[in-house]
Amino acid sequence: KSCAMAPKVGFVGWRGMVGSVLVERMLAEKDFDQEFEATFFTTSNVGGKGPEVGKESPPLVDAFSIKDLAAMDIVVSCQGGDYTNEVHPKLRGEGWTGYWLDAASSLRMKDDAIIILDPCN
Repeated sequence: KSCAMAPKVGFVGWRGMVGSVLVERMLAEKDFDQEFEATFFTTSNVGGKGPEVGKESPPLVDAFSIKDLAAMDIVVSCQGGDYTNEVHPKLRGEGWTGYWLDAASSLRMKDDAIIILDPCN
């Protein structure tokens, strides 16, 4: 995907234990001040208000909507392995070529996976 415009980044699982820490760290580091469009996905509150991150974001989007996920250049998932196992293959099957960043171990042994470790982990 072309990133000539600000990349579209979708966050899934941002309210959970891992995701909330990620958002807190991103806020502390002022990562949300960078040039990207943040969209927050949900499995339980579609249309609700997303987190306060210092910039406007659209209402919460359905985390199981392949169409909406496919509009993202990057998906950051902290939703867990069951979600990844269900959604990631469907998204790739639709031809999505974006980046999937995941806290779950589900994809770690895949031949095309690139593993990046958090230095604090």
